[in-house]
Amino acid sequence: MRLVVHESDAIVSDVICDREPVQIGSGDECAVRLPPDLPAYAGSIHPTDEGHALTPAAGGAVEILLNGSAIGGRVLLRAGDEVRIGPVVVEVMQESAESFSRPEITTSVAHLTRFAQTSQLPPSSLVKRTDESIGVQPLHVQRIGQVNLKLAACITPEQIMEVALDAIQAAFSPQRVWIGIRRLNYGAMEYVEGRTNSGQSVDLPEPGDKLKPRVLDRAQFVLIQQWSPDERLGIMTGPFAGPDGTLGMIYVDGPERRYAPADLDYLILLSNTLAVQLDAVFRYIAQNRAAMLAGEISVAHEIQARLTPKKLPQWEDVLQIGAFREPGREHTGDIYDVVKLASGHAAIMIANTPATGPLPSMLMAQAHAAFRVAAMHQDAPHVFLRSLNHVLYDPARDRLLNCFVGLIDPADGTLRYAMAGTTGAFIIGLRGEDRALAPSPAEPMLGDTRAPSYSLHSTVLESSETLVLFTPGVVTAKSRAGEVFGQDRFVNFLCDGFGQLASQLLKEMLADLRSFTEGGLQPDDITVILAHRV
Repeated sequence: MRLVVHESDAIVSDVICDREPVQIGSGDECAVRLPPDLPAYAGSIHPTDEGHALTPAAGGAVEILLNGSAIGGRVLLRAGDEVRIGPVVVEVMQESAESFSRPEITTSVAHLTRFAQTSQLPPSSLVKRTDESIGVQPLHVQRIGQVNLKLAACITPEQIMEVALDAIQAAFSPQRVWIGIRRLNYGAMEYVEGRTNSGQSVDLPEPGDKLKPRVLDRAQFVLIQQWSPDERLGIMTGPFAGPDGTLGMIYVDGPERRYAPADLDYLILLSNTLAVQLDAVFRYIAQNRAAMLAGEISVAHEIQARLTPKKLPQWEDVLQIGAFREPGREHTGDIYDVVKLASGHAAIMIANTPATGPLPSMLMAQAHAAFRVAAMHQDAPHVFLRSLNHVLYDPARDRLLNCFVGLIDPADGTLRYAMAGTTGAFIIGLRGEDRALAPSPAEPMLGDTRAPSYSLHSTVLESSETLVLFTPGVVTAKSRAGEVFGQDRFVNFLCDGFGQLASQLLKEMLADLRSFTEGGLQPDDITVILAHRV
């Protein structure tokens, strides 16, 4: 997938989103850069089995619009979608490596001037691109054969770097050689190694840093006979050119060394040979990671199923409760529970987490156990949230949980509740109108801050009214045509069925949802709880 980034009606960058997530924000590590006044991390676009998904940062750091509508959770992207974050617009395009061609990127005169000043080459420099012809000498063929034999045993980027360093030292006897590698065609180098001819470690020298734009952005190989009149330094540098862009950079230099065009040709041949193996290793790592994630989701589904109530308590002729959960195909993190307290009240919890990997399983189990203990002690909803936050909080802020917990008195319909983060919660009134329960502004997600203060809210569930609770997966599901089910459609459907018993309303809602998503996408868990006061 290709992301064309616009700002002020000008194209400012063009990013390929392939095997690894693309971060969005004002931070230096973000490929889709936002202005500095916006959050350092606003979300990410990442590959899934069904396509590429956009996941906003936890807590809604900044409003993100997809095709003009605000999103509250993970959504799948399709070619033609437009994502707007403040003044930045990201145009989503389908692109294959074979047909890849970047649009002309509009930039300022000042930027072009700075580039010209910092990247001007000395006289007699030679510049080549990866698609230009090169001369291959018999010695080069022999050396590349030996390199290939060593590369065949390499299964990590570090091993490939070691082979590359040895090959460059043997071929050019340089004073310094430096290699930087990254998994994607943008961002900082993830694997770096520099070495002098005496075996000491070295950082990328200043000339190499100045040549980075030519190598990484324009995929140019450069030979410089003499760096400056005062510094008789011969230099060769060039990219690791992968199928989706540059995967890194090689830099070689030596004092009093005048590298010949044949040396640059061999560096190009060596670099392209190394890039092929690098790309294969990165794809292998990505495939293993995808298989690992699939296994983690499978385990999470099993734990989730065991935590889901097999039978919900009922209050005959007073309160009827119905619930439904459908596991997500790409991400799981929903948990719910309903308990009948000794006082006769109904205790209800519904929660979901944006966490990935093994964390959702842990968070679901912790939330379920904490809720059962709180129900046994008949803790107030806001007290329960504070207690669970104490369990979940970690400075890494990776154990986040949206949660609604409420207590219903079936006798008079009093509903006392507290909310952390954003969970769908409203009441369908006597005339079919919806009444939102979410506080404004939303209170922090569980695990986001060390000691948040959660408020206790109260309302009344009148006779024939229905409490509706749902997780974001309900509204992010898509049809075969890519249309999002959406919160408005969901709320309107339930309001049209006002006054019905929970079981009947839930049955009709599920039939409508399944009909809509047939042949479409359901990346996240779908969980709905209805509590109808008879």
